[in-house]
Amino acid sequence: MTYLLGAVLLCGAAGAAAAPGTAAPLASAAASAPSRPATVPVKRLLPELALEDRNGRLAGTASLRRSTPWVLLVVDANRPQTQGTLARLELQEGWGDGVSIIALGSEMAFQAMVQRHARLRGVQWFRDSGGTMKALRLPGLPAALGIDGEGAVEWQSLGLPANGGKAQSLLSTWLNGNKR
Repeated sequence: MTYLLGAVLLCGAAGAAAAPGTAAPLASAAASAPSRPATVPVKRLLPELALEDRNGRLAGTASLRRSTPWVLLVVDANRPQTQGTLARLELQEGWGDGVSIIALGSEMAFQAMVQRHARLRGVQWFRDSGGTMKALRLPGLPAALGIDGEGAVEWQSLGLPANGGKAQSLLSTWLNGNKR
């Protein structure tokens, strides 16, 4: 069952995403439009997470927080699809300090992913030390979460649009404060 849900969610990564806060609840969005990532408005505090920074030092949720809206991407470093997801987000100018990426998977896969996507300048990289998916209540990956300046999860989207411009727009809309 978990694998079937994961397959449905991965199929959702091929379509266009709705603007944050405008989509139907996850269950109905996944059932009615499996080709679109489901962006679900949520309001909860970002839980404590067990993380390691890119140098292998222990880090927690406090390492992620910012005083302005930011995006948290959660991906699986061991999956080939992750490379395509991150490639769609590469911008020449980088994201500044508005995006943090948590990767599940082995240390070797994590380091290879960080090296491969060095063009994602300004991104903070973290590796999951265990329990991130459960703590964030994520039924699948990749996932994007919009976090406000007070540490509350405002929305989450499972999958990202296959079109790079639409994927960038989803994140930029939130980062630039143009919440709709």
